[in-house]
Formats: sequence, C-alpha cells, structure tokens
Amino acid sequence: MLFALLLGFLLPLVLRMNEALGRTLGLAQGSVLVHVVGGIFGILVILPFCGREWVGKVGLVPLWAWGGGIIGTGLVVVASRGLAALGTATFTAVSVAAQLLAGAILDHYGLFGAAANPVTPVKGAGIFLLILGTVLVVRG
Repeated sequence: MLFALLLGFLLPLVLRMNEALGRTLGLAQGSVLVHVVGGIFGILVILPFCGREWVGKVGLVPLWAWGGGIIGTGLVVVASRGLAALGTATFTAVSVAAQLLAGAILDHYGLFGAAANPVTPVKGAGIFLLILGTVLVVRG
C-alpha cells in the first residue's frame, strides 16, 4: 500500500517533468531521451546491486512482457500532450480512473498472467464513484 501511495504522489511530478522535456525538446524526442537517461541510470546505479541470477532468466520472460518499455515510451508522449491540454489535476484524475477500470478488467478476467480476482459489487461501486468523481473534476 505504501508503494502505491508513493507512486500516486510521484506520478504527477514525473508527468510535469516529462511535459517540460516534451515542450522543450519535442514530444517524441523528450520521451525517448528520458527513457535513455533512465536506462543509463538503471544500468549504472541499480543493476550493480541486483546480483546476477536474473541474467539467466531473461530468456524466460514472455515476449509480450517486453512491450511495457515500448508502451512506456509512447505513454510519455501521450501524457505530455494531454497534460499540456488538460492540466495536472484533470489529466491525473482521468488517467487514474482509466487505470482503475483497466486494472479491474485485467484482474476480473485474469489477463496477462494476473490471477483472476472478480469485480465484486462493492468494488464495482467504488469504480463507479471514482469515475463519477473524475467527471466532476473534468467539469469543475
């Protein structure tokens, strides 16, 4: 739960940072460069502390799982464009509502390796209320 809260707090900051890169360098250029810089940081600072056991498992990763990096680069472009048009709060509200809906679908049907976790009426009501709140933020 703490990591989810941290992600939720940091994501709007990252969106603003990426939007500034996109505004200055161009959307595609900023997206690619931010991922290159992040990759270099990961290689130099994070991977040296991760041991070497993972290297032999790279070939076991399902092919579809590598799409996350490609989608991530595209998301930076889309987010930078949307953030500039909507503002941070509105963009975040819409994206969180969409994430919750997509996450509920993935969980409900057990897609992409997730364990099936059906949407209960209470969970469905929570999703509905969050979407309703998003509508209020967008119209506000």
